[in-house]
Amino acid sequence: MFIGEPARRQTSSMQPKKQKNKRMKIIFATLLLVNSVYSYAQSNLRSKTIVLRRLLEQKHYQPVNWNDTASQLLYTKWLEKLDDEKLFFTQKEIAVLDGFKNKLDEEILGNGWLFFGQSTMLYKQRLLKTDSIIKVLTQKPFDFSKPDNLTWPFTSFAANEAELVQRWQKYLKWQVLNQIAKKQSDSNGVSSKLPSNFPQLETAIRSSLRTKESAYLKNILGNTPNQFVAELEEKYLNTIAWCYDPHTNYMSSKKKDAFDAATSATEFSSGLDLEENDDGDIAIDYLQPGSSAWRSGQLHKGDVIQSVNAGGKEKNIDEVSEEELSDILNGNSESNVEITVKSATGETKKVKLEKQKITDDEAIVKSYVLHGKQNVGYINLPGFYSREDETIEDEKDIKYDGCANDVSKEIVKLKKDTIAGLILDLRYNGGGSMWEAMQLAGIFIDVGPVASVKEKDGKTHSLKDPNRGTIYDGPMIVLVNGASASASEFVSAALQDYNRAVIVGGTTYGKGTAQAVHPMDTNAVSKNDPYDDFVKITENKFYRINGNTTQWTGVVPDITLPDLYGDDEYKEKNNKSALQPDKNKSSVYKALPVLPIANLTAKSQLRVKANAQFNLLNNFINWLKQYNNSRTISLQWVTYANQFNEAIKMYKQIKDDEKTIPNKEIFVTNNGFDWERISQTNLRSKTINKSHLDNIQTDEFILEAYRILMDWNGK
Repeated sequence: MFIGEPARRQTSSMQPKKQKNKRMKIIFATLLLVNSVYSYAQSNLRSKTIVLRRLLEQKHYQPVNWNDTASQLLYTKWLEKLDDEKLFFTQKEIAVLDGFKNKLDEEILGNGWLFFGQSTMLYKQRLLKTDSIIKVLTQKPFDFSKPDNLTWPFTSFAANEAELVQRWQKYLKWQVLNQIAKKQSDSNGVSSKLPSNFPQLETAIRSSLRTKESAYLKNILGNTPNQFVAELEEKYLNTIAWCYDPHTNYMSSKKKDAFDAATSATEFSSGLDLEENDDGDIAIDYLQPGSSAWRSGQLHKGDVIQSVNAGGKEKNIDEVSEEELSDILNGNSESNVEITVKSATGETKKVKLEKQKITDDEAIVKSYVLHGKQNVGYINLPGFYSREDETIEDEKDIKYDGCANDVSKEIVKLKKDTIAGLILDLRYNGGGSMWEAMQLAGIFIDVGPVASVKEKDGKTHSLKDPNRGTIYDGPMIVLVNGASASASEFVSAALQDYNRAVIVGGTTYGKGTAQAVHPMDTNAVSKNDPYDDFVKITENKFYRINGNTTQWTGVVPDITLPDLYGDDEYKEKNNKSALQPDKNKSSVYKALPVLPIANLTAKSQLRVKANAQFNLLNNFINWLKQYNNSRTISLQWVTYANQFNEAIKMYKQIKDDEKTIPNKEIFVTNNGFDWERISQTNLRSKTINKSHLDNIQTDEFILEAYRILMDWNGK
């Protein structure tokens, strides 16, 4: 019995016999219902698992060899899915589940099927127990008078029930202090003096926490036993798929519809594609080209959603179901929405989004001119997108008109401004269409291969520049960082191997694979037939033309700049199921003359070393790594306020330094063609345009790329 358990549980045996029998019948009936749901789920899930495994054996580039090692991988990932923060299970439940650690491979291969049912039943019990613990703990004020602290995150499961209660008590006390500090803070932090209205604030926030945590648990439990089991079934299939590699995913028909809708040009959308990250948070996975989210310039892949506000009512993300969140952000409604996100730097910001249709003729890619010693063109490409002519039935005849064509048009505009160099910004570009990546690389080289691809049978195909000739052959810099992945790595690697561009920034993410979506049916004939389940499967590996791979290793820049996403924690290699790097045979290609990398690097490093903003960023990166990995949090106001202020100081330094440039070496404008058009638009469009110009003007990375180009040109 945990501390504070209601006394009525101790006196239930004193109930009248008739009432007791009636209650037992209700409980028995409920258990029968729950057990029948689980029995059905067991059979249904087992059948789906067999089909999933067989399909992945057929299609996946490197199918899993289901043995004890794979079993342990699945087991560990599943526990992370259920209780990554280690706030539900105790070691008692884990001891039961540990018996399956080396047996899941047998279940996947069709021998027995007990783990899913056992783990989900225990999970539900722990969720209900946790809800009771929270309600009891939040009934009375927390005691902050005695020295106490919390080591976060937890690295092991609680030894017993009493330790779990203590763990929750410390966690909730931390949340109370954090919320009070946020309410009391200004731009400089909070006073270490205990607020005079601390008891009132504590009472209100404790009540709010009880509601928030209860809503979070309710969302997990669902409205019915069927819903709870169905959502866990989907998660389990996805966890099995993850064991093959991080980019192989199971999708229910509902998820597939949402996936298709995210790329549709006919549905009202705010332009966000979301996913659950490794920490269990809802994070931005993709920005739809041309959408309000794309054009805001404030959102990036990996930003964590904190709350949503639709119709003037703000809801914490924990209070919103998956279906409700989808309706808020998308759907055939023109109503706008405001979201609160937390970036990788810890900055919390509110962004207003307009839900709208994204039309094919909308100018998604825009170019700008950096004026200084020489004019330099600047193009930002957050994602690789295609526009397909869906009226063509034969897949061989499909014509694509996407980002590569849009970039070409912008370069034509920039040439009229007499540019002496070009900066292509692929930071935060998570990838997209590989066909467009081929096209984009091709517009900067004359002729030749741009990559090679290997199938699961070992056959290798060379991917060649589809069009002879170049649209731009002048000095060029490609900006990348640790959030640049897949297609953006494809382009960066090709241009680097050809000595066509200088790659500047941080080592990229490290995804050198390609995926395709299939119905979860080993006998499927057409993807357009009605199916209930789908799988996104990694089918190929891409290789650089020099035979190396971007998989796991990423693209190492020629000139390195500080990178917030530079730590391995954010990279492909941090996924235990990631495919390992290997080599392919080198393609036959003719590289351009070697670029003066050593000279450019030496000059850039001197500037970076003397740059106050880059030094602050490096200090922040080191601090953030330690801050996120493990820290001891004080649970008394004076010491907590000091810790809170330290974090505020670090975040504030970064945020403030992003707003200004220490000198005025460059001045940013639209290209001449767009400037004439924008001058005739409405106030709203002009305001949005000014925001883009300001963001470019104050970006120290863009400024350093400009300086490198000036070194290159001898200016």
